[in-house]
Amino acid sequence: MSDLQNNVTHEEAYFTDPESASEMARLTKQARLLTRAMGGRWMDINRSTIIDVLDLACGPGEWALEMASTYPNKQITGVDVSQLMIDYARFQATQRSLFNAHFHTMNILQSLDFQADAFDFINIRLIASFMFRSIDNWPRLLRECVRVARPGGIIRLTDCEWFISNSPMTEKLFGLCTRAIHLSGNTFSQDGRQLAVTPMLKRFLRNAGCRNIQHKAFVVDCSSGAESHQSFYEDMLVFLKLLQPLVLHTGIASQDEIELLYTKALEEMNNEDFNCLWYYLTTWGENAK
Repeated sequence: MSDLQNNVTHEEAYFTDPESASEMARLTKQARLLTRAMGGRWMDINRSTIIDVLDLACGPGEWALEMASTYPNKQITGVDVSQLMIDYARFQATQRSLFNAHFHTMNILQSLDFQADAFDFINIRLIASFMFRSIDNWPRLLRECVRVARPGGIIRLTDCEWFISNSPMTEKLFGLCTRAIHLSGNTFSQDGRQLAVTPMLKRFLRNAGCRNIQHKAFVVDCSSGAESHQSFYEDMLVFLKLLQPLVLHTGIASQDEIELLYTKALEEMNNEDFNCLWYYLTTWGENAK
């Protein structure tokens, strides 16, 4: 483990600040974009026998709230480490009279505060940002998921790789970001060019004892003129700014360099010839206990 990783606590193990109002707004938009790209909240999963649903690292609760609204006969529970996110999700549930939506502040890097065999479906999306690969976080979390999932219950992981574009300044900035994330210990990549988490998802489930494991890949077209371009641009406007402290902390770039790249990258994202794809993988399996 690097010195940088040794100096980062669990509370600091995020790309961005989980208590940031800007991050909350960004995550809400991102969740909608991701659900649309996945083709819906369930994809190919048989939901007829699913009653109790757990959404881990739920953020401001967009996915869980929509599940509760669409399926009033199901009990939806969301947990997140951020009190700001949970307070917002609870407020939304109250405003919308979603009495089947429940939200709790919880650090999923620790033991989950639920009884065994409590859930039929566990949803986990985009958590690589705080899952150090070198300190047993992934295996420990999956063991907890197996414990709180009912026999035959489904555990689903969805994560992504970094964006791929034809934009020179954007790619340079993306490269600095992935390098900083790599130095912090949050990737499985050997050289920091990618997160390399998606190839690991099936192994995580298999090692935890899941069976009938399946996966499905999909992409979001973030290119100029594409349906998702504006959402992507608004995401990057906030996300790349919130990532700057991490890049500066690693010492791989100065504040002036980062600010210049940030400005140039955003300009290129609005060019007519900007092309960009964002790759995701969803992997799910049944609890075999």
